[in-house]
Amino acid sequence: MNKLISVLISTFLLSTNLYAENRSESDGAASRIEADVRFLASDLLEGREAGTRGYDLAAAYVAERLRAIGLEPGVGDSYLQQVPLVEFEPASENYGELTIMRDGVPIDLVQGVDYAVLPNVMSRSSEVEGPLVFVGQGIDSPFFGRNDYKGLDLKGKIAVYFISTDPTLPSEEAAHFRRMILGNVSDRGAVGALTLYTPGFEKIIAFEKLAKMVKSDSRMRWLEDNGTPHEMAPNIKAGAFLSDTVGEKLFAYGDLSWESILEKIKTGEVPSFDMEITARIKTESRHRNLFSHNVVGVLPGSDPKLRNEFVLVTGHLDHEGVKTGHSPESDQLFNGAMDNAVGIATMLEVATQMAKNPPRRSVIFLAVTAEEKGLIGSDYYAHNPTVDKRSIVANINIDMPVLTYEFEDVVAFGASHSSLKQLAAESIEGLGVQLVPDPAPEQAIFVRSDQYSFVKQGVPAIYLDTGPGGEGKEATGKFFEEHYHEPSDEWSLIRYPVAAKFSLLNQKITAAVANAEERPRWNEGDFFSVTFGPEKNRLPEQALRTPK
Repeated sequence: MNKLISVLISTFLLSTNLYAENRSESDGAASRIEADVRFLASDLLEGREAGTRGYDLAAAYVAERLRAIGLEPGVGDSYLQQVPLVEFEPASENYGELTIMRDGVPIDLVQGVDYAVLPNVMSRSSEVEGPLVFVGQGIDSPFFGRNDYKGLDLKGKIAVYFISTDPTLPSEEAAHFRRMILGNVSDRGAVGALTLYTPGFEKIIAFEKLAKMVKSDSRMRWLEDNGTPHEMAPNIKAGAFLSDTVGEKLFAYGDLSWESILEKIKTGEVPSFDMEITARIKTESRHRNLFSHNVVGVLPGSDPKLRNEFVLVTGHLDHEGVKTGHSPESDQLFNGAMDNAVGIATMLEVATQMAKNPPRRSVIFLAVTAEEKGLIGSDYYAHNPTVDKRSIVANINIDMPVLTYEFEDVVAFGASHSSLKQLAAESIEGLGVQLVPDPAPEQAIFVRSDQYSFVKQGVPAIYLDTGPGGEGKEATGKFFEEHYHEPSDEWSLIRYPVAAKFSLLNQKITAAVANAEERPRWNEGDFFSVTFGPEKNRLPEQALRTPK
């Protein structure tokens, strides 16, 4: 960062703080949050895509804010944790090809309509050919007494599975299993993977939209010390998504027709079998090594006995950047005000308030990179923490609260799995809001944001979001329909007094965890505790596979 930009940031911070200090506490919080959002979501930062100049400016800004608040550097004498990355994307317009053969005759498939071939992080040029094996929903869970791979041989073959909600399983656990499938088939020797859409999943994200994203968006992985990508499915040399309409072409087995397979989802009795079909998948990928940074600040605890335990408060700093092919007639810059500039601004406000009266435990404030690329920055920190992992007692994540309306309730994703639910409920009593159940469990939010990276490391986590009460359902639906991952996600959408109220809730919850006599506990016998927490020794190693 050059000297001029450093001076500009410092001047901006000083003027913001002086302005806020002369207002009431609530107004001051609202103005600080607005100032942070307006900078982080400004065109100057060019959408804050990980690995770009705009993201680097955002990271420098957040580091200076943490310094101004009075937090200590979290990475030695620095606030920046370097994250080595590899970016991979389709190498050209005609980067991939999928051929499926039944009895030597190709099935008619159109790229972008019926399938979308994925780029590969392990190789720039990949080609696999082999028989298809259908593994249903790809679940292997001793906890639920389920093994969709029983009796199957996947070595050297291409696994086929579908993504769908499973009404026979709790929603967050079912979403966790969807994240595990690729690693499971890789562990069993599969060399390729075909992910089949269902009509139900089409309603969550249209295949047409996903196919365009696969073609135009880059992906990332963090790099191990030896320079290899940290990849959950290293044996998978090529893969593709298939639209739900392809199911009718693949499943022509009488009692195992596509329609009958979809019906079996309702009972959790989807069969697995050799399909007696072969496929060939080819893909060409472009790779680029780069660096980005997580931003880490520490508020030391006040209790000599507890200050070596840490509450981890997180939010992702990155967004979608600039997409030149988005739409010729529209804005090309994705500013990401709600997603997640306001989450970072909320985190900074929580730090501002807590620094005035430090709690008993220490608090780490962590702004992570590359969330939009697959929770990469948080996963890197979870594997490379700046403190002993065992000393992190809980994670409180802040990601894209919809702050366009006066909310009257909140959803605490993940809270029901640990004692964090009671702590959260008690800490917000008297603030005019209540905890309510997840109104859209099919969205599987708990495993789609950064708290999931820490859950996989055995850390109890909570992710607070505004709820459906009052105007909530309509306002949230409107944001997702019109502004989510669109250039229109601008700072002017946000109601900043509402943001101040939301920051207060997160502050109260963080303080409650940091001041509690005991560290949060997973619920006895809870699935995530048995899989990742203190009870994980009850399961065989295969069940502990780190999912994507």
